[in-house]
Amino acid sequence: MRALFDSPSWVISSFLIVVPCILISLWILRIVRRRFSIKELKKSHDVVGFTFSIVGVLYSVILGFTVINAQDQYNVMLQTIHTEAILLADLYQDSAYFSHEESVAIRSSLRQYIEHVLKEEWWIHEKRAINAHSRTFITDIWDSYYNVQLSNDKVKIWYSESIAKLNNFLNARLARQFNSWVHLGTMMWSLLIVGAIIVIAFMFFFGLESMRSHMVLTALLTGYLSFMLYLVYTLDNAFAGPLGLKPTALEQVYNLFNEWDQDAPS
Repeated sequence: MRALFDSPSWVISSFLIVVPCILISLWILRIVRRRFSIKELKKSHDVVGFTFSIVGVLYSVILGFTVINAQDQYNVMLQTIHTEAILLADLYQDSAYFSHEESVAIRSSLRQYIEHVLKEEWWIHEKRAINAHSRTFITDIWDSYYNVQLSNDKVKIWYSESIAKLNNFLNARLARQFNSWVHLGTMMWSLLIVGAIIVIAFMFFFGLESMRSHMVLTALLTGYLSFMLYLVYTLDNAFAGPLGLKPTALEQVYNLFNEWDQDAPS
């Protein structure tokens, strides 16, 4: 079931979610229309319509705020990834102002860290645990800065700035990991799913003269709500699914490392 939600294409995956929901709702609608006549259904139109308007407004507000919050959380994680990549680029570039041996050690440790994130760490966010193996690469970066010799005032300035960026880099890294574990709780998902079912169920209590019109309206409502819930799911699981965040920023920074090394004077 998880593979269905995490299909690589949002068009395919949403189609596989929305269409079955529409078919189920139409099947239930046909059963209701066979058991109850239009005349019987129309008797409760006033109460059903009034209640439906209240429930519909309440659910639309909840669903709207949920989508906004999920999108905001998604954007925060994206910004955190960009911050981490930018700080790594700054550290790599600033290391050029230390001695050749010190610069090589720093740049080597930064490269190894990015390679580790791209090949291993990025794909284990769902385990909700910090990868212990990553600590080795973080320690290597800190050790490379610890071995820097402060030979003059200029080096001291660059070193001080680099240590500040190194601390900010570690903060961004931890924020990326912690944010990847933040999801909507079971209570919230229960509210969203049960609420959608209740809203759709109200369509079964209306008695439209045209069965075709009734089916079209029910299908549109069901399709829209199921697609919105799938959107919330994809945003809530930012490192999986068709909208899953990819380490593009880190990959681009790693490519910049290669370009800077080629442009550096021999």
